[in-house]
Amino acid sequence: MSNDIKQPNMLQLVLMHLFPGLPILLVALVLSNPYWGPGLPFMVSIHLAIAFGLIPTELLILFVMARQNGRKIKEMIFYTNKISVFNTLLWVIPLFTILGIAFSTVPEIEKPLWTMFDWVPDWFRINVDIIKQQPSLVWPTVALALTLNGLLGPIVEEIYFRGFLLPRMNKLGKLAPLINVVLFSLYHFFTPWENITRILGTLPYVYTVWHKQNLQIGIIVHCLGNFTGIILTAIFLLS
Repeated sequence: MSNDIKQPNMLQLVLMHLFPGLPILLVALVLSNPYWGPGLPFMVSIHLAIAFGLIPTELLILFVMARQNGRKIKEMIFYTNKISVFNTLLWVIPLFTILGIAFSTVPEIEKPLWTMFDWVPDWFRINVDIIKQQPSLVWPTVALALTLNGLLGPIVEEIYFRGFLLPRMNKLGKLAPLINVVLFSLYHFFTPWENITRILGTLPYVYTVWHKQNLQIGIIVHCLGNFTGIILTAIFLLS
């Protein structure tokens, strides 16, 4: 990897990590609010927030940064070392397993902390039952989830957070992946009660991306993790 990557200061890094979470939060709030918005189920609004908040914001930042540096977007993305399909699988399988274990076990430990978020209204929380009670929403919700949360969203996030931001944190040394993961988790303003789970589940694969300088590993693990959660939700909705 090139050693001439411009290293932003810490304030700039924090802002670049957290800012994209604001449009996501705003779109989800507007679409979910039953008083001054359409009152869509949160599971629908959050996927639309990926389409109209996450993806355009993070791609726009990449575009602006590329223009400022006189480069193409792809020239701003690093950690593109190539490894064989076999070696990729050797990393992906255990990392995906760790991610699954974290998201299936840590929330039970994290639950006592959730009381600090009791002020968040019910209409701004994931509630699968609401979708199941409205059969006409089931397939559109599953389709949105698979397309946006299972594929496009995580790909853009990995390109932005691991391909663009993480290489610009070299001055932090071995702490770079940890700080990147913590800020990535905090940027999910709409689910702050999942921060511990998200950090523990994400950290192993982000360290691997950083160590191997291979963005592909992160994209595959992230997509697989989201896709698995969507499939389990879909099974419940269609049962």
